[in-house]
Amino acid sequence: MSKPTIWRVVLIGLIALYPFVIYFGIRILPATFFALLLAVVLALRAVVVRPEERATVLPVIMLLFAYAVGAAIAGRTQALLYYPVLVNAMLCVTFAWSLRTGDPLLLRIVRARGIPIGEHGLRYLSRLTSVWAFFFAMNALVALWTTTTTLKIWTLYNGLISYVLVGALILCEWLYRIHYKRKHHVYDQ
Repeated sequence: MSKPTIWRVVLIGLIALYPFVIYFGIRILPATFFALLLAVVLALRAVVVRPEERATVLPVIMLLFAYAVGAAIAGRTQALLYYPVLVNAMLCVTFAWSLRTGDPLLLRIVRARGIPIGEHGLRYLSRLTSVWAFFFAMNALVALWTTTTTLKIWTLYNGLISYVLVGALILCEWLYRIHYKRKHHVYDQ
């Protein structure tokens, strides 16, 4: 693994731990500290964005960075709780917008990896992009709801349950893809 790849993985891991950092740290340090820490991690993440990801990932990171700076200025714990909402909402918009442009995000990812795509693959990836857009929309709504509950519920959902749901969707899609390929006699993908 190259150094940029290691840093990218470390920074993504730190961002994924955000709900637990807030839950355990907010009792010790002020909200402004965590908002600034998030801003620093996001700025570092922007530095290690792969060239092929810049057009899609960099604008999202910059918007999240602006949010983190705003949360630091607000200096309130409540301001920190909207980060998962924004992440899911931006993922939803990114996936949905790619469908409107006629170049579904998942299709772009598969093409960038050099994987050949057949006719069935085009339809499949378009539908799968729609599924992910819907998933992120629902996840954003639940994350928004958790901002009105306790910090414990917010942390449980945004730091564990939402990741389990992502994993479950990935697993279900993988199992369905096997079935789909058999049903349509697709073996080249």
